[in-house]
Amino acid sequence: MTPRELRTQQTLAFVVDVLGGRRRVLEVGCGRGEVARALAARGLAVTALDLALPDPQPAPNVSYVELDFLAFRGPPFDAILFTSSLHHIAPLENAIVHASELLAPGGVLVVDDFDLERPDHTTLAWYYETQELLAAAGLYDHHRLDPGTDAMARWRDSHAHDPPLHTGVEMRTAIAARLDSLAVRPAPYLYRYIASGLPPDERGGAIAAHVLATEERRIAEGSLAAVGLRIVAA
Repeated sequence: MTPRELRTQQTLAFVVDVLGGRRRVLEVGCGRGEVARALAARGLAVTALDLALPDPQPAPNVSYVELDFLAFRGPPFDAILFTSSLHHIAPLENAIVHASELLAPGGVLVVDDFDLERPDHTTLAWYYETQELLAAAGLYDHHRLDPGTDAMARWRDSHAHDPPLHTGVEMRTAIAARLDSLAVRPAPYLYRYIASGLPPDERGGAIAAHVLATEERRIAEGSLAAVGLRIVAA
């Protein structure tokens, strides 16, 4: 398994678990379409949307759309999935209203994202030290290392954006104001950043799997913060 396949597998396991048999899915922020194609392979009808589609490989039951989400119009969907994308979409409140309008009765909104404000200093120290150790061993792209020495400053500087990225509190609040049955699940997430800089082969996949297992174990122990944010709302 490659690092990219590992990331797809983790998202897929979460999404399939919460879809509950719903078949018509809109994925917002589909990227290269790995999750969309994996869902379609399970028999779902997937519309895969992104501002830019770098690798829209044709696949049965997948329709690609290159467009801003707020400009998208389509038939009602049983589920709308934001894959690491909702923190970018502005205005946030407009995005949630638009999503609710695109959902069919009984539909579900699913968010697989991260909480910008969740990591503490200890968590970020582990994150950067892991990257630096792998880079020193020639197993990580050193160009992906955030500059600086202070972990919190490095994290904040690397996530500076105009408009600002939405925090976990902001995303949860906006969704709760419009939708019901809100469920929030913490999850590991930093392994995804690290996986992106590893060799894109099985060796890199093995390292990424070890980083994920370490992050999961330390979250369970309470020594790392769970940066991943998973939200399900009806």
